[in-house]
Amino acid sequence: MSLLNEENSFYNADLLELLKDSNEAVLPYKRIRFRRNQKILIEGEETAYFYIIEEGVVAMSKNTCKEDSIISFLGKRDSIGPLTMLGGAKSPVNYTTISEVSIYQFERKYVLGKFLSSPNVFWHMNTLMQNMVEPILERESYVNLPSSEKVLAGLIACGERFGRIESDGSCLVPYYFTQKILGNYLNLARAYVATNLRKLEEEGIIALSPKPWRIIDFEKHKQNLTNTYKPYL
Repeated sequence: MSLLNEENSFYNADLLELLKDSNEAVLPYKRIRFRRNQKILIEGEETAYFYIIEEGVVAMSKNTCKEDSIISFLGKRDSIGPLTMLGGAKSPVNYTTISEVSIYQFERKYVLGKFLSSPNVFWHMNTLMQNMVEPILERESYVNLPSSEKVLAGLIACGERFGRIESDGSCLVPYYFTQKILGNYLNLARAYVATNLRKLEEEGIIALSPKPWRIIDFEKHKQNLTNTYKPYL
């Protein structure tokens, strides 16, 4: 099971330092704060900016006939808008905050100029694409899992990347990963997510109360999921 972790963040840390490094008198970026559930970029919208997340979590989604389908989550040091920078000025996806978020905003032309002048340009481009595609492929790996395991896999992915491991080995999943957010991420109805969360609680795998949700014996359940459904993860 390929779950993202903080080891990948040093690539974007280098990118952030590259972009912040400027000989100009005026800073090459603005720092902007967003409240929860605000749009940073809208699918089909033109933009002249490139963003790097300083703090918080953002959902990347595609418009559907019902609700937006979340295809990945982005956190600290992740980039917003690499496809916009490389392939045109219109965003192919939505970027919506699910927590309070602060970001660095750079002019798209400035970022492209820094990339092209860097000796590591191909390395930076490859890293941007890899960091964007890998979590999307991870989400697709859940498709063939039974429903309760699918919900557990989603919880584990969110907990490993954005949660907190406690001294007892459990993992606290941040409160902003709600039933609705999980449903949009896993393509499950909210009521179906609720049913499977209760089932996982009855089996002693998670604790729903008090909030935030807790995955009990986190490493054990992560490994069990990997071993049992290795062909899919």
